[in-house]
Amino acid sequence: MGQTVVKKSNAAVRKCKNLQEETLGKLRKIPKTINFWDVISKMPDDVFSSHFRMNTNTFKSLVHMLQPFWPKRDYGRPCLSLTKSVYITLWKLSNQNSFRELSDRFGIGAGTAYRSFKKTIKVILLLKTKVIVFPSTEISQRKTMDQFEASRALPFPFVIGCIDGTHIRISQPIKDSISYYNRKGTYSLVVQTIVDSNMRFIDVFAGYPGRCHDASVWNNSPIRKAIINNEIRILPECHLLGDGAYPLETFLMTPYKDNGYLTREQKRFNYVLSSTRVFVEQAFGILKKKFRILNYIEIQNVALAKQIIMACCVLHNIIIENEKTTEEAVEFVEQSDNGSFCPLAEIQRATASQRDEAKRKRIELTTLISA
Repeated sequence: MGQTVVKKSNAAVRKCKNLQEETLGKLRKIPKTINFWDVISKMPDDVFSSHFRMNTNTFKSLVHMLQPFWPKRDYGRPCLSLTKSVYITLWKLSNQNSFRELSDRFGIGAGTAYRSFKKTIKVILLLKTKVIVFPSTEISQRKTMDQFEASRALPFPFVIGCIDGTHIRISQPIKDSISYYNRKGTYSLVVQTIVDSNMRFIDVFAGYPGRCHDASVWNNSPIRKAIINNEIRILPECHLLGDGAYPLETFLMTPYKDNGYLTREQKRFNYVLSSTRVFVEQAFGILKKKFRILNYIEIQNVALAKQIIMACCVLHNIIIENEKTTEEAVEFVEQSDNGSFCPLAEIQRATASQRDEAKRKRIELTTLISA
């Protein structure tokens, strides 16, 4: 009896094994591009730049910067090389391709493409503190100020940065989606940046829900808290430039509100401020033109979306630093978020004396510009 049971059991195992082999033999083999890696190496520099948004020398420099942080193995198994992973990541950031399309183009599995992309983004973010640097010393602030003054025939004086925010559309988040639903009827993340006269990002604060007002984002940003707490000391005469969505502060100059009764001097002040502040709008235009994934990040994972945005800003600075030129400046005009949710208390935390001091400084600058 026992032998009969054993024989039946062995027969069942053999049958199951045969069925598995038969099933595996019938699985489809999806054809993929197999020689695209060779095509990349033969691309002329202008063609390479059009696909990967940087020239070959900048690409080599990027790979060299990332090399010390690149893990040799992934979950206990060999992973794609750093060079191949950077190719895949740049292609994904520069186009609105799905991971299925990446899989087909680069001849790898869709899962491999996704894992490689996430890992490369995280490694790029390790360069953030080295690449995105706010001028925190007197020497660096005066250097930045001089560069702004040399960039315009009629520059706004004593500027160390231009600040603005933009919305990056994302898929509906799984959690707390209502907070990301903005006044335009889409889901988005707010990205606040400060740029210098070379359109490099010197500070990036990404990830606030799209429902938030620019002033609320600024009020809660690490850079403002660092300035308020004297962790970053800005020279008394220096300041950032912002639009009317931001509160007037001694270290942040904003235009006069046009109530129809502005003086000629006030109008001139607004004009000069706007003509200098346009650097940040041009930087947004270049960033979104170069990395088209920022036009719509089709990801519900908010944390990953934040990482993608920050990685694009890091790459933007690396490209400008290595190539010393930018694409033709594209002014990116986004309507001010005056209709977004913004508690009044969050804007008016400055004391009366601080507000009066900021107003006095703006009046002095108005007189200087009109002289």
